[in-house]
Amino acid sequence: MQDLAQFVALQPPFIIFLITSFVVILLYFALYFMSVLFQLLPGSKFLSSDVDDIMARLFRPQPPRPRGRISQSYRTDPRNRYLQSDLLVLVKGDVAAAKRLLAQQRRKHPGKSDNWYLEKVIYDLERDRH
Repeated sequence: MQDLAQFVALQPPFIIFLITSFVVILLYFALYFMSVLFQLLPGSKFLSSDVDDIMARLFRPQPPRPRGRISQSYRTDPRNRYLQSDLLVLVKGDVAAAKRLLAQQRRKHPGKSDNWYLEKVIYDLERDRH
């Protein structure tokens, strides 16, 4: 240990920097080649494919989400009142189920009008019952 301390004390800072840089570069290449060799091992392919799938899902463009929770036409449009009552009759008064069905259609078809969502849910329920 004293020999190393004497060696470092005798060397100019530039040489110490070069030696440290060389060691860091050697470690980098050693880790790189170990990762390459690891990928060649049988059964290790699933790790890299999982990472590719995860990255593709993370950076996949998402469809635009409608802003706001409920538009004003649900409260003001009289036609919506009739459609809402028809929907509640079809789901036998289950308000939570009606909201779930409407939310599902909003996710599947963003950007449509409120009447369209109500008509689509009513149409789907009537179609599935016959």
